[in-house]
Amino acid sequence: MIVIAPRRPLRLRPAQLWLRWWRRALATTALAVAGVTVLLAVPFTRGLTSTVVSRTVETLLAPLAPGTARFEALPTTTRVLAADGSMLAQLNGTQRRDLIRLQQLPPQVPHAVLAAEDAHFYSHSGIDPVAVMRALLRDARGDHVQGGSTITQQLAKLNYTGSQHTVLRKLREVLYASELERGHGKDELLERYLNQVYFGEGAYGITAAAHTFFGVEPEQLSPAQAATLAGKIRAPERLDPRADPAAVVVRRDQVLRLMRRHGWLTAQQLGQATAARLDLAPEQPAPPTVAPHFVELVKREAAGLDALGSTPKERSSQLNTGGYTLETTLDRGAFDASTEAVKALLGGPGDPTTAVVSVQPGDGAIRDLFGGLDFRRNAFDVASQGRRQPGSAFKPFTYLAMLRQGVDPRSVLPAPRHIAVPCKGAPYSVTNFRDEVFPAGQASIDEALAHSINTVFAQIVAKVGPENTVKAAESLGIPHGIRPVCAVALGGLDKGVSPLAMAAAYATFAAKGNYAEPYSIARIRDRDGHVIYSHEPQTQQTMDPKEAGVVTNALTGVVDHGTGTAAAMGRPMAGKTGTTENFGDAWFVGFVPQLATAVWVGHPEGNVPLTGVHGIDVAGGTYPAQIFSRMMRRAMANRPAEALFVLSPNELSLRPFSQVFASSPTVSFPVGNTFSTQTPPSTSTPAGPGGAPRTTTTEASPPSSEPPSSQPASPTTTTTPAPSTTTPTTRPPPNTTTTR
Repeated sequence: MIVIAPRRPLRLRPAQLWLRWWRRALATTALAVAGVTVLLAVPFTRGLTSTVVSRTVETLLAPLAPGTARFEALPTTTRVLAADGSMLAQLNGTQRRDLIRLQQLPPQVPHAVLAAEDAHFYSHSGIDPVAVMRALLRDARGDHVQGGSTITQQLAKLNYTGSQHTVLRKLREVLYASELERGHGKDELLERYLNQVYFGEGAYGITAAAHTFFGVEPEQLSPAQAATLAGKIRAPERLDPRADPAAVVVRRDQVLRLMRRHGWLTAQQLGQATAARLDLAPEQPAPPTVAPHFVELVKREAAGLDALGSTPKERSSQLNTGGYTLETTLDRGAFDASTEAVKALLGGPGDPTTAVVSVQPGDGAIRDLFGGLDFRRNAFDVASQGRRQPGSAFKPFTYLAMLRQGVDPRSVLPAPRHIAVPCKGAPYSVTNFRDEVFPAGQASIDEALAHSINTVFAQIVAKVGPENTVKAAESLGIPHGIRPVCAVALGGLDKGVSPLAMAAAYATFAAKGNYAEPYSIARIRDRDGHVIYSHEPQTQQTMDPKEAGVVTNALTGVVDHGTGTAAAMGRPMAGKTGTTENFGDAWFVGFVPQLATAVWVGHPEGNVPLTGVHGIDVAGGTYPAQIFSRMMRRAMANRPAEALFVLSPNELSLRPFSQVFASSPTVSFPVGNTFSTQTPPSTSTPAGPGGAPRTTTTEASPPSSEPPSSQPASPTTTTTPAPSTTTPTTRPPPNTTTTR
């Protein structure tokens, strides 16, 4: 316990203890008599009736019920920490305060405050009778009540009575001070005072004051610094060391001499302290918030936790004033990596916004959430709240829906530049990205995923059904409510999806089909360090592990030789590009076994084309893939490379596309260089080069025990028209979908 008394405290004899008791009793009696006398005199000058006076006296002098003077918890700063314990943000209400125990402080701190405010604090009963009577008489004369407050009385004023300058308030202060002395020990009262009192510049309590004025922890305050702060308590704004350092030094030295008088400093210490310079810390604004978009997500998540209160309003208040420590999931290394990658590639004036989100597979911990470089200009959290069109980054969900209907992804389908297929009873027209034609005019479904061939996926969704694509997506955490229209196969959603949802969905592939609800808060501790909330991962096996392995296997082709080669990071990984029509949004979503990351590039304010950005049109395989690679290389630099869980389609009971959907005898025929779906003629055979009949591989045979490959081992051949190499003279219909 800290020594507060003088260096040579007197040992009180029984007679002295008896005298102290008598003095306390007489003081209370004198105060009561003085208060009543003043109150009786006041009505004759202020027009009050004797009845009013009588009732007022009875009310004021009635004993307080036991426990009346209880302290409410002080508003205290809440800290938001990254996973490594580093500070992300400090949340304050109207008061910036950090609590400290009296035992943690060096003796010069309480000694300085006692010398400045109440040197006899440990020997009185909470009241200075002479000063109180003087204040009452001044009020009776019409003067303002001034002074006359012990530390205990100041606590009564701060917590119960307010600071109105009236005799009634002063008497209530005396009563509350007496109750405080009965209900609390001296050390407890002094600790409360040191944590509650205001020191100026928005600093409440000794900890905030030490940080604000000297840039040190309160345990490091020197006698001169402690005296400087103690001297400010009576006039925290007027005694401003930055505006009037000379006046502050004068007051500091007064406090130091009082400390010497009471035996709390030696003569040598006094000389050193009075010779010391102020050496103030530079005036600084509140520390900047790290990862501000993530911190906003943390606040929204905390507002839903019962551990902080029973209502949203109570939780919000507690979050800002409760002195909690929120231990979050953010990996500072991953966040710094995404920040650096975006600054390096799209950090210039006028560049589009980038959002990056990383989720830990199988757990759901949000390891990174970057919502943009300028929070003040763009505070909206597009990373977790934005609903953007995902483009072809949505194709893996159609691929999954197809697997669930038993289709072998090695099946080969026509891959024209443009196609029109019947979907939900109406023609659905699709054009490949930039009118591209796959060189062979056909492609396996795996190759169509790797190279993002829209016309192949249009044929798939027409048979699989857009409602099954939606179901597959929802099983991986994509929010419900997506309309099952044909365009959903290519990411044409009516509501859009957030980067956070996409990262969590792809994390399910990495976790062998185990979906984990994303979360940002791992634990919450109260102001005493006790854990009041600990997150339990919410997981569900929403996907057959074999299905996850086959999807992952297909997604490796995107990075190995498809549209996402720029995302390669020198270790096993998988992912998918996404680019919406007219370059409105660009995505890359990918994963390694330990981390799934979604990168989105676009303009939050609307569908502004990403054309001419540093000389290129931004597609998913450009800046999003490059940012992914740069960020993930750095974020994973100190973690070992792990093998992805990949499986051959042979591990599932699958059949060729044509066999699964044999009940729909329709195939696609070219019209110029486009395809329309109709019933094929039974006898005509289109000619190949030189007039020879053309035979094309369109479907795969059933799976065998052979190792998997991107092309079927034993293809089934059918006679179909060959795509023309002539460029059409007309553009696709207006309802054409074009994404990558």
